[in-house]
Amino acid sequence: MEHTGDINVKYFVYCRKSSEARDRQALSIEAQKRELSDFAKQYGLKIVEVIEESQSAYKGGRPLFNRMMDHIEAGVANGILTWKPDRLARNAIDGGRVINGLDTSFLREIRTPSDIFRQEDNRVMLWLAFGMSNDLSRQISLNVKRGNRQKYARGEFVGKAPLGYKNAEVGNSRNIVIDPDKGPLVRRLFEEYATGKYSVMDMSRMADEWGLTSVYKHKLPKSEMYRLLQRTAYYGVYIHNREPHQGTYEPLIPKPLFDRVQDVLKGRSTPRKQSWIHAYKGLIKCAGCGCFVTAETKTKHYKRTDRNASYTYYRCTRRRGHCGQPGVTENELEAMIVSYVEKITIDREVWELGVELLKAKNSDEFDRQVEVRASAERELAKIDRTLQTLLELRLSEEVTAIEYAAQKKKYIDQRITLKERLEDREQTTSNWLELAENFFETAFSAREILEKGDPKERHDLVQTVGWNLILGNGKLGFSFKKPYDALLQPALRADVQGRRESNPH
Repeated sequence: MEHTGDINVKYFVYCRKSSEARDRQALSIEAQKRELSDFAKQYGLKIVEVIEESQSAYKGGRPLFNRMMDHIEAGVANGILTWKPDRLARNAIDGGRVINGLDTSFLREIRTPSDIFRQEDNRVMLWLAFGMSNDLSRQISLNVKRGNRQKYARGEFVGKAPLGYKNAEVGNSRNIVIDPDKGPLVRRLFEEYATGKYSVMDMSRMADEWGLTSVYKHKLPKSEMYRLLQRTAYYGVYIHNREPHQGTYEPLIPKPLFDRVQDVLKGRSTPRKQSWIHAYKGLIKCAGCGCFVTAETKTKHYKRTDRNASYTYYRCTRRRGHCGQPGVTENELEAMIVSYVEKITIDREVWELGVELLKAKNSDEFDRQVEVRASAERELAKIDRTLQTLLELRLSEEVTAIEYAAQKKKYIDQRITLKERLEDREQTTSNWLELAENFFETAFSAREILEKGDPKERHDLVQTVGWNLILGNGKLGFSFKKPYDALLQPALRADVQGRRESNPH
């Protein structure tokens, strides 16, 4: 075959990356450039520009290919040097444009290291090259889609594992497993961000401090951190080809944690940092305007004794304007809180008797749990039938791909939420005695915590037992949460302590 170049032909060198992994793409493109550059030098070909394209040729719309053809039609060059014809086109539109270039004399020839296609040559071989490459791409695509459908049905993750997971052989197939090093760090990112104390940029800095990098060993910038915190794959639903699929791999986080993170991302949860200097800050509202009551510590210097004394006051934040409600000192506020908490304080004997009483009153809980599980299983079966019907509607094209993806994700999320609620209920049932003991332990130690606990312990106690705390005219209104409010009832106290005979003698 004649390779010597025509002095009247000027060439674009066109190199296209394949659709393989990033590293293999880079090697492929460099190999093409090197081989074609050496070929051009060996045969004296005039090169106008070397073009590198990183898009698939299976569909039309490649910007650099279109620019090259525009320049050829404008007379900038009249030849193309490429590795193989399928580098130019694997679809009828782009293939037709190349053939039309030869037909209309814009394009004088196409060269590869092994073939030359000129204006005067038969177009059949070039059409065959484009057609065969198109058919090969189509067959590969069909095989990949068929394989993916089987993986979807088995719940196997498709694609590169998200940060915190690793691709691995699981049985006779491939799935993802939690990375023992990175997985706990990704879970911690969700847990920390869900507190509402940090920004997305804060999480990026934390990841850097922990040594957590991206799958490509780079630092996690804010944009990537934002995408990570929104990725549903971490609670077991991955997105592939814009469609949600329920995975059979182990979720890294529970869905309720994911939902809390989304609330923070959307601004429905206002980030707050808690210093825990003032025990009751953020727990009480003002009776006058409804704003929160804040705390401030002031230091006063006494000249006569040359000493400083600090005083803490609780008052309305006045964020809605002027408020005439007076403040109170921390000592006054704490005395009022103690007077309320004393009402639910119990002794050790009551604690022990209370546990026995709860055992008797909750003996049928496990029977009820069986009924709850049966009801949940019926609901799960109903969701599965709905998903199957939805799939049949999609296969018959009665719903669009967008409608199908949206509805499928909704029902998958409902399924996951229902299963998690059931698991939570079973966990609660299995731990009911522990919960009861915690209830009585809190009531037993409440007074001691207020007297000896640190600010955070006192804050947590009041938050645990109380709600609707209102400060007005220097007086504190205090309501008890369930079940602590039951300890205020004389009948319950009598039951817990054991009723005594009216005449014990």
